[in-house]
Amino acid sequence: MNSSCRIAALASFSFAIAGSATAAEPDRSENPWSHWYIGSGIGPGFGAKYKLNGRSFSFDDGLQGATDKSPLIALNVVNAGIALSPNLLFGFSGSAASQIGKLNGNDAQLQINNYFAALTWFPAEKGFFLRGGAGLSSMLIDTGVSSNTAHGFGILVGAGYALPVARRHNITFTVDYSRQSYSGSSTKPDSSEFGAAYLGYMYRR
Repeated sequence: MNSSCRIAALASFSFAIAGSATAAEPDRSENPWSHWYIGSGIGPGFGAKYKLNGRSFSFDDGLQGATDKSPLIALNVVNAGIALSPNLLFGFSGSAASQIGKLNGNDAQLQINNYFAALTWFPAEKGFFLRGGAGLSSMLIDTGVSSNTAHGFGILVGAGYALPVARRHNITFTVDYSRQSYSGSSTKPDSSEFGAAYLGYMYRR
């Protein structure tokens, strides 16, 4: 089974599928690309807010008066990349925070997206880790009447713990904070930020 097939299988975020990846394979330790990781997570978001026309709004402010309002949900869509060393991982981190509701009977949504290059450092090679990243970000403000998306740059800091549950399989607990900056206008935000607490899974090859 080649690497692309293994990654596609693991991306399903299924322990049953991921378990098959532990099958014996040839030793390829001389190839740095043979050491890789993939994971995902979901949990509550907190502190989500944005600045528009010089004023700061929380997501609750932005959806004030909305009915059927959801909680703020954060999704760490995927973390995947290679191990530069037993302590240091480098790869892509995609995440989002979103809240939806209905304004005057119309579907409304606020959402921040991050598309980051990220480093994850394990001081003791496993267990506790620190994470940081930077890259592209976007924010959607959909009032149900009008919809605007801003694009810009963002940064990420975070920390967590990877709890081994089987060979190469880990349950992860992560707290992240990210901040974004955009080219604002009268209808698009100048900046945004959100925090998130994720329960997730990581496979390290």
